[in-house]
Amino acid sequence: MVQGRSLGWQMWLGGFLILAVLGLCVALAIFIVKANSKACKDGLLAEEECHGVTRLLEVRLTQAWESLLRTEVQAATCNETVVTLLASLEMEKAQSQEWLAKGEELRGEKAESFPRRRIRRDGSREIEELKHKLQNASVEVERLRKGTETSSKKKEVASASSLKALSPLVVSVHLLLAFVALLA
Repeated sequence: MVQGRSLGWQMWLGGFLILAVLGLCVALAIFIVKANSKACKDGLLAEEECHGVTRLLEVRLTQAWESLLRTEVQAATCNETVVTLLASLEMEKAQSQEWLAKGEELRGEKAESFPRRRIRRDGSREIEELKHKLQNASVEVERLRKGTETSSKKKEVASASSLKALSPLVVSVHLLLAFVALLA
């Protein structure tokens, strides 16, 4: 009887294991069917496409930021050039005033051989050269402004402070050009 008891216990265990294996096989079959379904495959394709678009957008954003940084560096260089040109113009104006004062002084002494026209022409030539340089700087500032206006919205928001800094500079350059034209 002991053998019959141990045999019965082993049969129950064997039957339970067979049922467990059959249950696992059914669950595996259901998983395989669902994993190979059209909806699952479409979801995987959509996820891969989304990752590809995300990478492309990240690359474009990086390029836009790099372009913005280059533009800001160019704008800073233009600002420095304009400041240098303004300082040079002020020195030329001072020298011109000095020449005019010397001319008046010599005229007061009745010196008729003073080459007033020559000084005026030389000063005018130098002033014209400075006008030309200022106009070139103004054109460069405008070109940089237009380049930043054509960039994306995010780039415009980031460069708004740079554009605001350029605007008074352009106005002052135009005023300076008008003043130089009056002097000539």
